[in-house]
Amino acid sequence: MVIAIIAVLIGLLLPAVQKVREAAARSSCANNLKQLGLALHTYHDAAGRFPAGVVVAGDIHDGWATGFTYLLPYLEQQNLQNLYRFDVTWYDPANYQAVGFGVKVFYCPGNRSGGGLFLDQVGAQWGFALPPFAAGVDYAFCKGANAGIWTDPTAVPVAARGPFGTAPRGSDGTVTGTTRLLDVTDGTSETFALGEAAGGSTRFPVRSLADPTQTASDPFTGQPALLDQAWGATGFGDRSHPLYGSVLAVTAQFGLPPDPADEPMNRSPATPTVCSSDSSGYNRSGRDLVSGFRGPHSGGCNFVFCDGSVRFVRAGIDPPTYRALSTHAGGEVVSGDGW
Repeated sequence: MVIAIIAVLIGLLLPAVQKVREAAARSSCANNLKQLGLALHTYHDAAGRFPAGVVVAGDIHDGWATGFTYLLPYLEQQNLQNLYRFDVTWYDPANYQAVGFGVKVFYCPGNRSGGGLFLDQVGAQWGFALPPFAAGVDYAFCKGANAGIWTDPTAVPVAARGPFGTAPRGSDGTVTGTTRLLDVTDGTSETFALGEAAGGSTRFPVRSLADPTQTASDPFTGQPALLDQAWGATGFGDRSHPLYGSVLAVTAQFGLPPDPADEPMNRSPATPTVCSSDSSGYNRSGRDLVSGFRGPHSGGCNFVFCDGSVRFVRAGIDPPTYRALSTHAGGEVVSGDGW
């Protein structure tokens, strides 16, 4: 009888304990995003604009640095940024040590405490030298509602453009095409800045490009490929290697009529980030893809908005509202009832 009573009590307590743990993880995740939001604003105060989501130079497939790299000094990681060489690419041997260093605030506590991309086999496959390991990140900059990946961020129509995207780096090191707070005419309290992008999670295997209901296989293990990205590694894969995420995320792949190709929150299997070299810059061919927002918390994801506030957005948000929250100058009227 005593054993039976204990078993009943355990059965009653376990769900409660699980809910407490989930609430704590969600709160810790929100705190991470709050720190990232403060870092964004401190950077803006110093530079007069937000950093780029991804800095590109020359070939669009070869990213130079990510926005997270520029935020490091504002996250008490000045020493780590000092290790990073901005005068060379992220995959230059001089940056191997820096990009392999995990930063606690970049990991969602509800998802993981470490991890990232093991790139030595990838480099061998491509015949290209890459760092052996690139530390992960569980958050992504909001690119808006269009997956166009090109060196000119203004190629994406304003109605579908988010506050972060690609930004070209000139030969003198100058980066152009980034966003100022004044450019966020839809309202900083109604525009996503960053959101969750859980990496390495079994909840979010990579979807097959041939059949979005099926999972792609990791070519090295034969197991389902898990979507992941790194704070310091920032190239874009092509359609022959559709296995990785990005530090950018979207709410739709096209974002324009007649078919915006919505990218729902927490989609699984998850969409990889793929650059098809569509020179329109706004995904006219529909072959560019950017991963969506995704998190481990029940019912939705945490987001930090351009005003620095952090809010939980439910996964069942209606698509037009979701797209509107991801664009910074689309002119939409957003109702609080939709999310």
